[in-house]
Amino acid sequence: MQKPSILRDEKQQLRRPFRLVWNDTDRRVRLPFRLVAAFVLFVVLAGAGNQFRPTLLAGDSPLLGVVNMIGRQLPNAIGLTLAVIVAAFVLDRRRLTDFGLRIDQGWWCGLVGGTALGAGITLLAVGAGLVGGYYEFIGIETTPPIPVWLLLAVGGAVFQLIFVIPEELFVRGYLITNITEGFDGMQQMSRWLAAGIGILATSGVFYLTHAAGKGASVGLMMGGLSLLLGLGYVLSGDLSVPIGIHFGFNFAGVLVGTNAQQASLLIITSDTTVQDSLALPLEAVVVRLLGAVIGIGLVVAWYYGVRGRLQVASHISQPTLRRKSADDASDT
Repeated sequence: MQKPSILRDEKQQLRRPFRLVWNDTDRRVRLPFRLVAAFVLFVVLAGAGNQFRPTLLAGDSPLLGVVNMIGRQLPNAIGLTLAVIVAAFVLDRRRLTDFGLRIDQGWWCGLVGGTALGAGITLLAVGAGLVGGYYEFIGIETTPPIPVWLLLAVGGAVFQLIFVIPEELFVRGYLITNITEGFDGMQQMSRWLAAGIGILATSGVFYLTHAAGKGASVGLMMGGLSLLLGLGYVLSGDLSVPIGIHFGFNFAGVLVGTNAQQASLLIITSDTTVQDSLALPLEAVVVRLLGAVIGIGLVVAWYYGVRGRLQVASHISQPTLRRKSADDASDT
């Protein structure tokens, strides 16, 4: 029989103060401390990336502008991705595939479907604005030769993906997965309620992070969209769905000119805007929120029609931890 120690009593059970922090069955830090540590990693690593925004190539041509735009975003994306990787392996004892990255044919289908849905929400707001008068169509952009425009469009798409994928990996993949798993383990807590708490909490995170830099109206729009992104994730279990919706939502705005960039095809203006770099009047925010509500209905209808019922993807709330040992099994 082993002797008691600072950490363990005579029965080799972890002493109470340490049990508040450490889950001895799972051999990992408990949920609240994992979340705090993950946010610290996010602030430190993503923040460090934000401090390094290199200009890769000198010149003022459109193609060079796109390359430099990507280069300035890349350090932040690397920092945020690294934060999730460290949190997953060190804090969670999970594999990255547990965060919606089990890539197969269905994953790619979810990406395509999500992109179409996200683009549809943006196009709905633009179409309603042209009819309702809060957008004015000025004309078609003078585009370069098609091969050059294609390079600009690919570069613009890559730029969007560079920050959409790490954002979704952290907010939907890491946060919703951990929150759902944590609350699902509580007695008298249904899995749907646990997932709902995760979706609402991450929508609050999305509101705060976007409102801090772009104002309350943009924060409200992205917080509402986040409900759709979270629901798509918990129903599908794949990060491809929220990545696709988020990407389509943003990139459609680039193409139609509400977020004017080198690849924009149209020139659209508005008399007012809630964010200086966008043609985004308050009316467009409201219509996009309405589009998110419609999107929620479409996602629910799709998964109910395909599966005959609605359920939270099991691997979100029931992780398969790395290095599951015989000692782990004996503790359960």
